[in-house]
Amino acid sequence: MTAARVVGLLSASDLSFEPDDGLRRELHDGVMHVVPPPSDDHGWEARAADQAVSVNAPDTVYILQNVGVHVGLRRLYVPDLTVVHRGTPYHDFAYDPGGVVLVVEIVSPSSVTLDRVAKPAVYAEQGIPYFWRIDDGPRLQAYRLDPTTGSYVPDLELGPGERGELTEPWPVTLDLTEFVMPHKR
Repeated sequence: MTAARVVGLLSASDLSFEPDDGLRRELHDGVMHVVPPPSDDHGWEARAADQAVSVNAPDTVYILQNVGVHVGLRRLYVPDLTVVHRGTPYHDFAYDPGGVVLVVEIVSPSSVTLDRVAKPAVYAEQGIPYFWRIDDGPRLQAYRLDPTTGSYVPDLELGPGERGELTEPWPVTLDLTEFVMPHKR
């Protein structure tokens, strides 16, 4: 039996008609974006970010890779790493944004504009307090939400091989050497 295809703009519940084939599906204003599996560098960077965030993380949060976040009507993004308060509602393939503490996006060739422009604006609009972006190099930019302007302001920027520390949302030490696969250092 074949599932009926939805015509027009999609919502998160429409994703239930999609196959479980390992591809990441996101919704931006009701349009589905299908993203192929990430490269090995991308996967390693997600792992390194996860490890750095996990060291001092409180027991009150979950740190998850590739889970959805509802970010408005007909919008569902799947950050590479999501930190969410335990007990945050999860439905229609994603968490509600009110319980999300941090999202990390790793820029891929297929996601440059979304990861650098659209997603930070939408995450800020939804009140997600912390946003990190990892670009080629790797290069990491950490941002925090300024409640007076409703936009992200820079907290820290690190380039290849650099180290740095953040105090929020809890103490995090970042060593960008660890974000490069060992055989590529």
